[in-house]
Parts: sequence; structure tokens; C-alpha cells
Amino acid sequence: MRNEVTDILVVDDNPLLVTVISEIFKECGCIVRTASDGFAALATIRDRVPDILISDLNMPRMSGFELLSIVRRRFPAIAVIAMSGAYSGAAVPQGVAADAFYAKGSSSVAQLFEILCAIKDEATRYSVRVAAPIWIPGVPIDRGCLATIAVACPECFRTFPHRLHDAKLLRTECCCPHCHHMMQLAMVTPTADMNQTGFGIPARTVRITVPAYIR
Repeated sequence: MRNEVTDILVVDDNPLLVTVISEIFKECGCIVRTASDGFAALATIRDRVPDILISDLNMPRMSGFELLSIVRRRFPAIAVIAMSGAYSGAAVPQGVAADAFYAKGSSSVAQLFEILCAIKDEATRYSVRVAAPIWIPGVPIDRGCLATIAVACPECFRTFPHRLHDAKLLRTECCCPHCHHMMQLAMVTPTADMNQTGFGIPARTVRITVPAYIR
């Protein structure tokens, strides 16, 4: 992170929360930009790469899960803080590509400042980062039915179709038909059905993760 004015991007579909966080950081002399979902955030990052990204996990169009996975791969120098009201504690939820976690509703804004201070050193962030999967939006499927999803290979970046049989199958493997890279697919339930680890009981609507591990 630069020693100059800190550039922060806050991403959340709750306009009130975005306004509150933005005004607090602006009072501290930071440059603050905002976005309402992952697609808007990526457009903002293309305009100028921020020092810090603070993102909600559950948003329309593109969730924070997907956004942070993309940011980790494309912009690894950005310090990332995930936030959500669906998880408690200070630990980053499993599978989330973030350097720290802020529990909305149960943590004070003062704690958010402490988190920023703790992750400001780039070398420290890189040393403690753990492998995180690439998140892909899921599709609703019923037991006994087939559904086809598009999977982007993390090795050759080409997309190919992959068939899912039912939501009862939690893990499976597939091979990229282009470069023959093997990938493990894991189905994850929506937030409402998740436990604190982020992996819950199978539901009709699922998320597919490709654990192509990234740093």
C-alpha cells in the first residue's frame, strides 16, 4: 500500500452502509469510491486500482465471492477485506479470497480501522494468504435432472460446458478438453443455508467452486 493518501473502494448493495463507511474514511483523509456489485466494482478498478477493497459477500449480479476471486487473480496487490452479516468472528470464511474479514452488525467501525492497519503491510499479506477457489455462479437443479454449466479453465482460460447430475453430489472432477487440466468442482449452498464454514447442506440452488488454487 502506498504511503500517500489511501485509495479505498467500498462495494455493497446497501446504499446506507456504503454512505456511512465512505464518510468515515473520507473524514480520515482517504480517497473513497463506491460500487453496488461486483461488475460495477471491476469497472471502477479498471479506471484506477485502489489500495484497499472492502466488499460485501452477498450482492446481486456478481457476488463478493466471485469478485474477490477475480481480484485475487488479476490484482493481487490490492489489500482485500470481505464483510458480511452472515458470518461471525474475525476469521475469513472458508474459500473467500480476502486478507481479513469484517462482521457487519456485530463489529464496530473502529474494528474496521484496526483491520486496515493489520493488513497494510504487503509482505505480511502475501505471507499469510491461503489458497482460495475460483467461484462460479451456480444453477438451480433438481435431483435426477441434468444441468449444464460453463466452466472457465484457470490454466488456459478457455470455457467449456460441464454437466451436473443432481445437487446431492457435493464434489466431482472434470478435465479441461483444451489443455487437459484436471479441476475439482464443489457445490456450495446459498448463504441462507450456510454454516459458519461457508459450506452447508445441498439445496436446489447451488454454487459451483473450482478449487484451482490461486495466490
